[in-house]
This record gives sequence, C-alpha cells and structure tokens, in this order.
Amino acid sequence: MPIVKRLEIVDLRSESAEKRFRESIEFDHATPLEYLNRWSDANDVFGDDVRLRAVIRWRDGQISFAITQPQYHGVPATASELEKHFLASGWERVSNVQGYPVFWNYLYQVLAFDTATRNCYISENGLQPFDVILYRPSPEMERFLNLWG
Repeated sequence: MPIVKRLEIVDLRSESAEKRFRESIEFDHATPLEYLNRWSDANDVFGDDVRLRAVIRWRDGQISFAITQPQYHGVPATASELEKHFLASGWERVSNVQGYPVFWNYLYQVLAFDTATRNCYISENGLQPFDVILYRPSPEMERFLNLWG
C-alpha cells in the first residue's frame, strides 16, 4: 500500500538543532479490505478476472486470501511499451517511485504503482497488467503528487 511518509533529514555536519523533514512515497502493508479493493479495481480498470476463492484464518489470527487469476501469455513489456500503453489508454504519468513510473487515471480516480515490466505482458491482445498496484489516493497522496493541479 503506497503512503506518503514524512522522514527526518539527518545532517551530521549541521550544528542546527532545528529538525528538517522530507516527504517520500513508501510502501506499507495493506489491510484486507484494501487488498480486496485493489483486485476489484484491477478487474474494473484492466478487464482482469481475479476472483476470491477462500478466506483462510490461521491459528495465530492472521488472515490469507486464496485468489485465482488468469494465466497470461506473452513477453514482459518493455518500459517504453508500458508507458506508451498507459498514456494511450488515458493515464497521465505523475511521478516515479522506486525506479518505476506512477500513472494517474482521472476517469477511475486511481493511481497505478509498481508498473514494472515484470508486472505487464505484451501479447497479440496488447498489454495486460497483472500485478500493478492500484490505489485510490488519500488526501495526502493527492497533495504530494499534485493530482488536481
């Protein structure tokens, strides 16, 4: 789950006692509901067919989900193919996180993170994203990425 995190800037050369901070997008664990919403969004936005098959509660109280997802055939998309597809499909590139572009879709009001070539295949049907992290932005994320100009 992408979040905007406030990180202290440590400068060992400075004698100032004033603390300084910077903001960064980091990843945290998703709640079960956030995880399920992400898959539901993937079905809507990408035309995927992810299905919840079972909810497993372990002895220690942890919960796991068993999902099914179609098997995708093709080759990993190149970075340029990935970007070309997202832009042609109505997405806007808004940032770069951990070396991968972040895209924003105004129609669905969803961000696409982890748009790595390992998460998207190219086949005769075009690009199929299958492990891209879709996220409905918090007010902090909207502000940080300046989504509304």
